[in-house]
Amino acid sequence: MAIRQIDRIIKAGAVCSLAGTFILVLLVLVIIIFPVHKTCINNADCEYSSSAPGMLRSVVSPQTLVISLLTIAGGILMFRFGTWYKLKKQNLDPSP
Repeated sequence: MAIRQIDRIIKAGAVCSLAGTFILVLLVLVIIIFPVHKTCINNADCEYSSSAPGMLRSVVSPQTLVISLLTIAGGILMFRFGTWYKLKKQNLDPSP
């Protein structure tokens, strides 16, 4: 029973990591396809804006990078914990 639950945690970690990777790839693609423009007033106050249309403009932000990296890290953590626990459980339980 516990092994089935651990398998679900391992699969959820893999899916979570894949989702974070997808978000990171989307961010990189939007930055490459639609460049960021820099506008400065008196060389002191600079503003950066993306040339991406509509909703893709909201993707280009530091928060997106943080969310994607935390999602990848969380997925890897669940995956690693699940595999560690599964191997530990198999080594401790005597096989008939």
